[in-house]
Amino acid sequence: MIQNPVHDPANTAAAFDTTIWRVVGNPLVAPTPGSESDGMLAGLGVAVKDLFAVKGYAVGAGNPEYLADSRIQERNAPAVQRLLDAGAHVVGIAQTDEFAYSLAGNNIHYGTPPNPKAPGRISGGSSSGPAAAVATGQADVGLGTDTAGSLRIPGSYEGLWAIRTTHGRVPRDLVHPLSESFDTVGVLARDGDVLRRALEALMPEDDTADAISAVCHGGGLAVAPSLDGAVEPDVAEVVRGFRDRVVALCGDGASDGTLDPTDGVFGMVAQGDAAPCHVGGGIRIRSVSEMAVSQHDLDEWESIFQSVRGFEAWRANGSWVSRHWDALDPLIAARFERDSHLSKADYDNGLRRLNDARAELRARLGNRVLLIPTASSVAPPADADAAAAERIAKARADTIRLTSLAGVGGLPAVNVPLTTRDGLPCGACLVGPVGSDKSLTCLAVALAHVVS
Repeated sequence: MIQNPVHDPANTAAAFDTTIWRVVGNPLVAPTPGSESDGMLAGLGVAVKDLFAVKGYAVGAGNPEYLADSRIQERNAPAVQRLLDAGAHVVGIAQTDEFAYSLAGNNIHYGTPPNPKAPGRISGGSSSGPAAAVATGQADVGLGTDTAGSLRIPGSYEGLWAIRTTHGRVPRDLVHPLSESFDTVGVLARDGDVLRRALEALMPEDDTADAISAVCHGGGLAVAPSLDGAVEPDVAEVVRGFRDRVVALCGDGASDGTLDPTDGVFGMVAQGDAAPCHVGGGIRIRSVSEMAVSQHDLDEWESIFQSVRGFEAWRANGSWVSRHWDALDPLIAARFERDSHLSKADYDNGLRRLNDARAELRARLGNRVLLIPTASSVAPPADADAAAAERIAKARADTIRLTSLAGVGGLPAVNVPLTTRDGLPCGACLVGPVGSDKSLTCLAVALAHVVS
């Protein structure tokens, strides 16, 4: 058994919030030599979720006993290395919900990270540590994973920009898995332009689809008003207002989507063979159409998610979990115990349904960008009583029904931070075609700028 190394006190912060961080440094990992002055992320600090390999440190996956059993990593995960190569430095390794198997952000071993935009409420998970590090200003970029909403939900709960990337686009090598069919790597940031730059570092290749061209010249914007009833009234109100302002960009009163890129929002976004589209102080949406999403769809997507993710979660973690049941949060243990009973036949059937649903969802979206709520509610209270636990459980169940759309589709999804009438963070989510991640982020930030 190899323990985590003792860090040199001269290079480590004297004290840090252990609900946010597992270990921090000054910095913990320096930028790649030569990139610290001219890289696109030069000077920016990254909080790395405790699932990614960081050279010289073990992966803890949110559980101290698992950390004690883990070996020191000999190299960085590719996603970490790409950010270092772009000039960023690693501030520290940030906490996660155990094995990334929650959306709440409360870890019984390390505590609940703070939510500075909504004090007394949960932070959201499972990328809870990176999100809190960014929200409190201790890091500029949070590097995390999103399986069922683990970046989008803390983004919505804490008022952050966040992206779940196209499934398989960012390498998941040396990232502790939960579900290979749904796990994605993505980032959070307080600022949309920082999110865009971090995403560029993670995926230097061109997009294979252009979300901006889709709304300007392709199928336009898709909306799903049937989902309004799936969210709490305060969130539905602000998301509906954002949607109405975006929809108003369709028509003669809006710009033509080819504005001057020097106005401080963005420059030109040109992807593949798509026509370049300048996004500046305004944009014209070619058309707005409804994408039908029924209760049957939500039930089916959630069912697929539970069977496929459950089997894969047990396959990835069951060997260790089965020897350490008492080391787990009872809620996490209960999820793994349920997963342990899923058969290979259940899984194979789930995979067939997933492949069919993924193809159908992508075809249904087509060359459009879909605008939906990110989460079913604002962050629930972090109280320890039974009523609060029930609210958190309900929020998780209701939210998974929303987030499973992008998860089942393997689609990129960006959280746009919004605020309710009561001043609490919430979010609208833009879901784009496969491979449109960078242009989707540009579109999201531009729309937020235009309709603010």
